[in-house]
Amino acid sequence: IRNPKLDPRPRAQELYTILIGKMAEDLKQAKAKTLMFSLDGTLRYLPLAALYDGQRYLVEQYQLSVFTMASMARIKDRPTPQWKAAGFGVTKAFEGAPALPSVEAEMNGIILQNPGSEGVLKGEVRLDDQFTQDTLRSTLRKSYPVVHIASHFMFQPGNDASSFLLLGDGSHFSLAELKSLGNLFARVELLTLSACNTGVGDVPGEGKEVEGLGVVAQRQGAKAVIASLWPVADASTSLLMREFYRIRESAPGITKSDALAQAQLVLLRGTAMPRGGAGAERALIHEGDAKPMRATAPSFTAPENAPYAHPYYWAPFFLMGNWL
Repeated sequence: IRNPKLDPRPRAQELYTILIGKMAEDLKQAKAKTLMFSLDGTLRYLPLAALYDGQRYLVEQYQLSVFTMASMARIKDRPTPQWKAAGFGVTKAFEGAPALPSVEAEMNGIILQNPGSEGVLKGEVRLDDQFTQDTLRSTLRKSYPVVHIASHFMFQPGNDASSFLLLGDGSHFSLAELKSLGNLFARVELLTLSACNTGVGDVPGEGKEVEGLGVVAQRQGAKAVIASLWPVADASTSLLMREFYRIRESAPGITKSDALAQAQLVLLRGTAMPRGGAGAERALIHEGDAKPMRATAPSFTAPENAPYAHPYYWAPFFLMGNWL
């Protein structure tokens, strides 16, 4: 699924049959709209949206959410009617981290800083040198319901001191430091981690278990987190994020899980086209990434009108915690 030249649907259909197939008729009879999953072990890294029943992906049938023990106390809290947002982003290249040219457009499409701009949420943006640990902490004290971070994240299995979020001044904000700061995200209704591998943690039994950034953020108070399961593409991620907020703000009462599903369908079906080319990878250099992928699936060719139809582009992102 991480190779957009290969077709993941045959394997996705096998997994759908195992995990959903026996319940499919019951879910249909119950007229279920939202599926909530409590996952353990390697199932935590399964892109649920991309499960395939032979005709449709799961995201075409249901809104999806993952709940964790860290999110249970706040899972049904009602959201603030009118969101305001703080955005933090990295556009520049640093050693081992390529530039992210689409981040600025992502922020401009989400946060309305000046009258007449295209953003949909009032708020403020801190890009590059303005995105430091001090500015992050001081901005969070302003109690923005939404915090959007577009950067790189490096997860190092078994080592929370070496797992870090790249800040705009080139410094590293490690998971170990984040854990030491108490309820950093205590007033945050939605923390969107528009970066790589932010939903990835260690699998129990493989050494010292380190929770991923998404779960740590929930333990630090965030009611809901949008996180990712693999290194994501820069331009498609920018488009997905802008569509998510646009959909949520244009439909009063819509849930976060529904808005995310609809944004994923935008990429799948090509109903909003990207500006420019596909763009760079929004990925740090990870051990093992240089290993060639074996062609274990048929080839995949995206339709001309839907260049991001492959699940590689839209399926890594999932909602953790409060879905409302």
